[in-house]
Amino acid sequence: MFRHLKTKLTLAYGGLLGLILLAVAGLVLVSVAHSARTNVGAELEATASVYERLWQVNEAQLADNADLMSRDFGFREAVATHDSETVASALENLRNRLGLARAFLVFEDGSALEAGQGRSLTTPAAVMDAVLADDHASGLLAISGVQYQAVSAPVMAPTRVGWVIFASRLDTNELHELESLSPIDLSASIVPADAEGDVNLPPVPNGMIRASTPLDGFGALPAGQLVLNYPLKAAMAPFRPMLVAIAFLAFGGLCVLVICSWFISRTLTLPITRLDEATRQIASGVPVDLNVGSVDEIGRLAQSFSVMAREIELREQSILKMSLTDTETLLPNRRALYQAIDQIDAHDGGMMCVAIGIDRLSQIMTAIGQSATNELMATFGARLQRHELVGTTGIVASDVIGILVPVSNGLPIVQQILDDVSHPISVSGELIDIELSAGCCEIGKYDVLSPVDEAMVALQQGRSRRERVQLFDVDLYGDPSGTLSLMSDMVTGLSDGSIFLAYQPKFDLRRGEVRSVEALLRWDHPVRGKVAPDRFVEFAEETGHIRPLSQWVISRAKADREIMAAAGHDLKMSVNVSGRLLTDTAFLDWAIAELDGACDRFCFEVTETAVIDDPKIALANIERVRAVGIEISIDDYGSGLSSLSYLKQIPAQELKIDKSFVLSLKSHSSDALLIKSTIDLAHSLGMTVTVEGVETADVLHLLQAMGADVAQGYHIARPMALAGMMDFLMAGAQPDKQSVLGALPSSANRKSAL
Repeated sequence: MFRHLKTKLTLAYGGLLGLILLAVAGLVLVSVAHSARTNVGAELEATASVYERLWQVNEAQLADNADLMSRDFGFREAVATHDSETVASALENLRNRLGLARAFLVFEDGSALEAGQGRSLTTPAAVMDAVLADDHASGLLAISGVQYQAVSAPVMAPTRVGWVIFASRLDTNELHELESLSPIDLSASIVPADAEGDVNLPPVPNGMIRASTPLDGFGALPAGQLVLNYPLKAAMAPFRPMLVAIAFLAFGGLCVLVICSWFISRTLTLPITRLDEATRQIASGVPVDLNVGSVDEIGRLAQSFSVMAREIELREQSILKMSLTDTETLLPNRRALYQAIDQIDAHDGGMMCVAIGIDRLSQIMTAIGQSATNELMATFGARLQRHELVGTTGIVASDVIGILVPVSNGLPIVQQILDDVSHPISVSGELIDIELSAGCCEIGKYDVLSPVDEAMVALQQGRSRRERVQLFDVDLYGDPSGTLSLMSDMVTGLSDGSIFLAYQPKFDLRRGEVRSVEALLRWDHPVRGKVAPDRFVEFAEETGHIRPLSQWVISRAKADREIMAAAGHDLKMSVNVSGRLLTDTAFLDWAIAELDGACDRFCFEVTETAVIDDPKIALANIERVRAVGIEISIDDYGSGLSSLSYLKQIPAQELKIDKSFVLSLKSHSSDALLIKSTIDLAHSLGMTVTVEGVETADVLHLLQAMGADVAQGYHIARPMALAGMMDFLMAGAQPDKQSVLGALPSSANRKSAL
């Protein structure tokens, strides 16, 4: 019927009448309420002013009577002579004649008499302070929890001998008299101040109008407030007829508004509702074809909306494709692989997630650049996608592509895929050889991590084992959360003493005495018991806690060495330093500063493999440490992949032969030949030789015959806490020097001893 939206809106304006009426009714109600509050407030203020004037008049009357009493000659004489009966009788006569509630005489010494009582009272300190500060004090005074209006006057005979205090009770009758003076039916009450002088008025009840006026306290005593309340309902009573009429008028306006709203819903809001439903369909991904059957502005809006919906659908498809694609290589990404894993049907048989990585990709990227590396990965990914045994693929790291293969035949399928796709790849006209490794996990078997992450962990496990194809080893993966918990406990252990240093003596075979000790970490965990040092030190290296742990060791070892030195045992202290810290220049700067003045009494024990990751920086830092006097010892020599080239490069003063060669040492054995040759090699390089794992006297004698310099092991002493080490040193405990020296073969027979 109407072709234009403005026509419909014109009709809708009729509904505004109801809103206008409601607004008028609201304004009238607010205005009436405001007027009522204003009028009642004025009445309350007037009543408060009247009470204030009555307060002043009553105060003046009390003051005049107190002055008359204080000037009476007979009364002054009785006060001066402390005639208690006369004073009490006079006060009682005047109190009865004047209709006073209470009458007192306060003496200079703080004693007091009350009208009608002959016994002496003690004047409260606050009242005494008030009359001392002001002879004519007046105001609100609380006596036994009851509020009074009180005044004082000095009694001079001829000097001041006391004060007369008259008090008028502020009780319910007094307040009723005040209420009767007001033209409105109000209620009055007095709220005294608390000990701090604050008046805490109770909250205003709903529907009440309140006014208050302050009342002075007696002297410096807390004051109070007169509170007047009047119900708003009573104030609004005269306006009720008018408000009822306005309410009927507003109700009629609301009826008109409802009729207009119904009309608008039929002609205007129905298309808008359809647009809203279409919006919800778009949000849920349902295609929309909107037709509202209208030719006005809303109809044209619906057509534009349909066009927008189609464009959004096309853009969503493009965004979805981009979200599943790696932007650098245009290969499916990790999310695409996860999506494929989620769609695997359990009834289709098991599937395996495989992470295939290109080894040494970082070195390749350094040589050919990032762009060429991206091209390399894209070509390699396309090659995998074309392989007949490969299902879904997805790039999951910069050098790793994940694939899904059937779990049947297991690792042989993966091995075949690697063989088929590992031939060189042409990038920008250059052939690049690639070496591949793969980590595999059966989807849903462990669920320790996501399938992709389990495959990635398996890849790293294989690389560390130098295995080309590796199945996820859940036992090797362990419990990372437990590791993190252990590291958290380690921080606590450093402060509560459960982690401590034990010291194992190093016996000098040439001098026949202990001249140095090695600091060894020990941990008595309150729950786990004894934790192996190799375990938590390795975890500390993996989690980044090795630096604070090593700093604690060096500081503790320095302090304990000073204790030993103070007791007369100036020993050299050997401390193990993680290979990860040899390239940490900041740590070494801290260590040198921490050992300042005692560097020549310390030796850092490092493994020869510690310089493999970054030989240049590691060797330079070792030179810095040696330059300040700290000795360097190559620890655990022979336990790993020993390298003569690194042994030659590391400027060490000591070589420690690993105990694995010593525990089963016998004459004429291959281990004996290796130890002898190692000792000769170390001596030729200018190093002393320490042999670990010496547990018997026979082994000790044999090592002396071979020319070893220092022995360390259970035969010398087990690792001991500081107190035990001090006892060991004080007792002079060491292997029998005479038996050791006596067992040494002559130099001519040493060769036969081997």
